[in-house]
This record gives sequence, structure tokens and C-alpha cells, in this order.
Amino acid sequence: MRITALKTSLAGVLAAAELIMTTAATDGDRDLSAEEQLEFDAKMTEATGLQTKIGREEQVLKLKASTAAPIVVGAPGGTPAGSVPAAPAAQLPAGTMFTRIAMSLAACNMDQRAAADHAEQLWGTETGQIVANQEQSTNVKGGFLVNPVYSADFIDLLRPRVVVRALGARSIPMPDGNLTMRNKTKGTTAGYVGERTPAPTTDVEVGQMSMSAKTLRALVPITNQLIRRASIGVVQMVRDDLLEGVAVKEDAVFIRSAGDAVTPKGLAALMPVGNKIAVSAETTLKTVTADLAKLRLKVINSNVPMISCGWIMTPRSKMFLETLRDGNGNIAFPEVASGKLYGYPIGMTTSVPDNLGVGGNESEIYFGDFSQLLIGDTEAVTIASSDTAAYDDNGTIRSAFSNDETVVRLIAEHDTGTRYAVAFAMLTGVTWAPGDD
Repeated sequence: MRITALKTSLAGVLAAAELIMTTAATDGDRDLSAEEQLEFDAKMTEATGLQTKIGREEQVLKLKASTAAPIVVGAPGGTPAGSVPAAPAAQLPAGTMFTRIAMSLAACNMDQRAAADHAEQLWGTETGQIVANQEQSTNVKGGFLVNPVYSADFIDLLRPRVVVRALGARSIPMPDGNLTMRNKTKGTTAGYVGERTPAPTTDVEVGQMSMSAKTLRALVPITNQLIRRASIGVVQMVRDDLLEGVAVKEDAVFIRSAGDAVTPKGLAALMPVGNKIAVSAETTLKTVTADLAKLRLKVINSNVPMISCGWIMTPRSKMFLETLRDGNGNIAFPEVASGKLYGYPIGMTTSVPDNLGVGGNESEIYFGDFSQLLIGDTEAVTIASSDTAAYDDNGTIRSAFSNDETVVRLIAEHDTGTRYAVAFAMLTGVTWAPGDD
């Protein structure tokens, strides 16, 4: 599907160009700097080249379509009938085709020809052809690179399941695996001037942010009984298992990963040290309210856009705030029960631990403008499987063969970065638990 890859690349180039203009617009609607203009012009040249290639591909496809012969149904006795109009294909639920590809490859132990036959028997010729056209991944031995169309469909489904994505982090196409853009390291200042008085210079500092694809591997065990079933209900169940496996990994990395050459940085590592605030020693309604105010104020005073703000906390912390009462016995934060705090949505996840610190009872609470967090997605997912592999199930090593399971390995590539690092802050040493008030 060359034309699909070209369009994905074009989307990534245009997104990078748009970010250059957006950066200038948020810095007082200024003109592009000379360096930004050069970078913007280079992106436009690249986009023009991609559009030319896409045009050629579309021209070839159009000519191919013009040579297709209509299907003619012959009536008994040789009387010809008219051509049969094409019926519109039924719209499949999101992620269905991706899951069918994974199930077919898993059912046939990664034998592509057998998997294509398996898919055709269960779901028809179209699915069989799609499985047959999967490319062998050059990066992963024994894995198949799922077509970007179906990979992107699968990645889109992760948004409501991954706390960081659900709170508004921006997903940027990164089809070539690398993306470089400017980010803001210090805000702007402006002032009023009199007639014939030079305008004040804006106090803007910008840096460069580079993202390069890091590899995430998720192992998802699926019973062989499910893999051999063809119903839409089973496909959706397997799809949800695959999504959950990736979502848990992404949450853990996007929030707390220290980052290195092979792992993206999480929020805790991306924000400045000065934005990490220690919780008060006492736990009272007064100190809790003050700590939450400090967290919000740290972000607000940084002059960030406040476009998509939200909280990240553990179930324990959320339950504490939900049940905290004032001196009259009234619930102090009634909106927490509906998933909000001070009007901002709460992202609750166990990917933030409750066992940090010397005493093993500390946690963290995050607040920020998630529109300033970028996730560069290559929009390519590789599938591999094994019915003899072993996997770690919460500290217990289990055998797929003994349990009549197949372990599906999903490999996705992405990286993280911030347009404005001070858009995030966190409370550390949080020991709040229900019953502490």
C-alpha cells in the first residue's frame, strides 16, 4: 500500500510545519525567525514532493480501475443480464481488521500463506488478501508489519485507555521515525509604549526538541480457543485484550519513565525539578487544599495556554479526595465523584505507584496542560506470536504451551516530548489514603 505510506508521510510533514507556525502564533503572533522560516520552507518542499508522488500513484490506480471488467450474470439459457452493482462494504468496528490479522497469524504460527487461507475461510476473501499482503518486518525477526491504515486504527483506540492520551496529549505522525521541532523554554513579555518609542523586545527563549522512535513491546496471552473463533464478539474481546496490554505499558512509560536511549521520557522526567513539590507533612483539609493550590499555581504562573488541563493520580489518592470531609461532615470535593477536581478531569491509573518512598507508602499527583505533551507515533505496529513462549504474570512465569495459549507480541514505536516543559507539575511524597481526614 505505497500510496497509504506516502499519505502518512505527508501528514507527518504537514503536522511539523503547522507546529512551527503554532509556536510563532503562541509567542505573541510573531513572524517566523530566519531559522524557523528555513525549516518551514524545507517542510513545504518535502510536502510538494510527496504530493507529486501521491498524484502519480493515484493516476495509476485510476487507470487500473478503468480497465476493470463488470461482473455479468448469465441467465439460464444463455440470456445475458445486466452487470451487478457493487454493494457497499459493511462498516467494521474500529480495530477489527487489525485484530483479525493478529488472530490469523497467531492461529497459524506466523505462517503467512496458512494465515491468509485461515483468514479467508473465517472472514472472507478481502481479509485473506489483507493478511497475505502483510510485510515481514526488517526490525523484528519473525514479525509482520501491519499496514499503517490498520495500525493507525488500532492506535486511535488507545486514546481513551491511556491516561496521558485521554487527557489531551497530542499524537504527531512520525512515519520516518524521527521528528525535530522547536519548543519554548521561556515565556514572552510585552509592554505599552508612548509615541515614537521603540517597542520592547520580547523575552522569548526557544530550544530544539528531537524525537526518535523508541520500541515498546507488549506480550498479550490469548487462549487458543478464542483465536480459533470467528464471531465479531470474540474478535472484539481479543482486540480489547491487545489494547489493554499496550495501554498498561504506555501509561507506565508516559508518566514515570526516566528515559534513556531506548525508552521515552515520562512526565516526571520531562518537567523541571522546580516543578516537583513536596506534600505537606500533615494531612488535613487545610494542607490538602493548599498543596493542590500550589500544584495548579505552579502551572498557571508559567503562562501556559491551559488548553487541556487535567490531573493524574492513583485510585487511593482519588478515593481519599472523594471521601474527605470538612469540619461539618460535608464532602470537601464533591465533584471528584464525577471524575473532576477544580473543574479539570482526573486521570486515575495504577501506573502511578502507591509504594514509593522509604516507608513504601508514598505516591504522586500530577497536574498540567496535556496539549503541551507530544507523542510521536510511527503508526506502525508489528505482530509476532508463539504458542510455546513463557511470560511473566505478576511475578509468576507461565507457559503458553501448558495453558493452551498463544502469546501475541505487539511492537509499537513512539517517543515523547514537551512543547513547554513547565506546563506540568507534580506533588511528591503523597501518603493520602481514605480515613486519613
